[in-house]
Amino acid sequence: MKPLRKFDMFNYSIGDLGINLNFQLIAFFLAYFYTDVFGLSPAHMAGLFLAARIWDAVNDPLMGYLADHTRTRWGRFRPYLLFGALPLNVVMMACFFVPDLSGSAKIVYAYVTYILHGMLFTAVGLPYSSISAVLTQDQQERAVISTFRMFFAIIIAMSLVSIGVRPFIAQFPDEKMGFFAVAVGFGIISTILILVAFWRTRERLQAPSESYGLKDIWPIVRKNDALLTLALAMFLNTCFWVTANQVALYYFKYILKNEDLFSVFFLYMLPANLVGVLLVPFLTKRFGKLKVFIWGSAVVGLSGLLRHLLPIEELGFFITLSMVGTIGGMFCSITQWGMVPDTVEYGEWKTGIRSEGIPFAFFSFTQKAGIAIAGALTGWILSGAGYVANTELVESAALAIRLLFNIVPACFSLLCMVVLLFYKLDGDRFNRIMRELSERSSK
Repeated sequence: MKPLRKFDMFNYSIGDLGINLNFQLIAFFLAYFYTDVFGLSPAHMAGLFLAARIWDAVNDPLMGYLADHTRTRWGRFRPYLLFGALPLNVVMMACFFVPDLSGSAKIVYAYVTYILHGMLFTAVGLPYSSISAVLTQDQQERAVISTFRMFFAIIIAMSLVSIGVRPFIAQFPDEKMGFFAVAVGFGIISTILILVAFWRTRERLQAPSESYGLKDIWPIVRKNDALLTLALAMFLNTCFWVTANQVALYYFKYILKNEDLFSVFFLYMLPANLVGVLLVPFLTKRFGKLKVFIWGSAVVGLSGLLRHLLPIEELGFFITLSMVGTIGGMFCSITQWGMVPDTVEYGEWKTGIRSEGIPFAFFSFTQKAGIAIAGALTGWILSGAGYVANTELVESAALAIRLLFNIVPACFSLLCMVVLLFYKLDGDRFNRIMRELSERSSK
């Protein structure tokens, strides 16, 4: 296979900006929107997040199976970008809309829109990620693709969400109107960018001539120990950043008592993210993706623990530690997605069945499970600590927010580091597996 041009990597990766304008808005603000704007209790919010993920346990593997068995003139995975971009973003807009309903009808509306969004996100995000496995089989090229993707997903998308949303909402008479206006604007841009990725990307690796059946889904997952280990690490890494980002607005609103600092804080995190993006390709080329992921997890965990020990008024040290943790978090985000395609070839080597869809479906479910558990944990802890929206917090609720912003994410990252010590698919072993697969196909 010919080396992949940087321009081709760029064209593919621009889709992650579109997907993450949708995803980051949900991850950063939906929990706050549900409790402080929509009017759900933290307990109801926790139940909603868990119910959606229970359904995903069925939905995601079926979506992976469907994507693997799709055959069109556009390829297996690209059509889902074409036909799913608009529905995905329309439903995202509906998630940030407050209907003129009350009681159980309003709760049902939240359940329907959020669960439908999860299904559509799988229908677009899973095939999009699967394309990376059919663009190249070179480990370093996959690391570079992941760097491109995270540049758009984190540097651009997360920055737009974290820095721009609150000031924009402040221009409206109330948060209800502001959040919906943001969702509409982001939804339109997201749809356009996903469609650009569809038109400008090609699937270079052809689909296998032999397909697998539904009965093979579980063995594909169960026998792939590299997939299982990396998925657990991804779950813990997702729990880290979702918990921290989800509770950030609560922290600035109720602990620092200055919501305007929310956007200022993430403005400082922008250069830290950029440093992480610039460093990763050099570090992975020298040390490999696994070691960089482990180092990033350690940095995130230690910075979170140290940040919690700081007096609240020490904003300078608080921001400095946060920037260090953000660089480590970027190491984790880039390397984890660069490692995911490697588990496809490993699974083929172990089982004799090549599937891009099922491994990526499993990772999609893992990531959404992390989002759900982190969201539910936030809801349960806030509810148990006596949190009441838009009031002066009791001491236990304030402590809960501080723990959720610092200690809980740090623990998730340190656990992620421990799990990665059991991941054995390093560069040398992967290269041996690729040679064996090549020898099998030539016989």
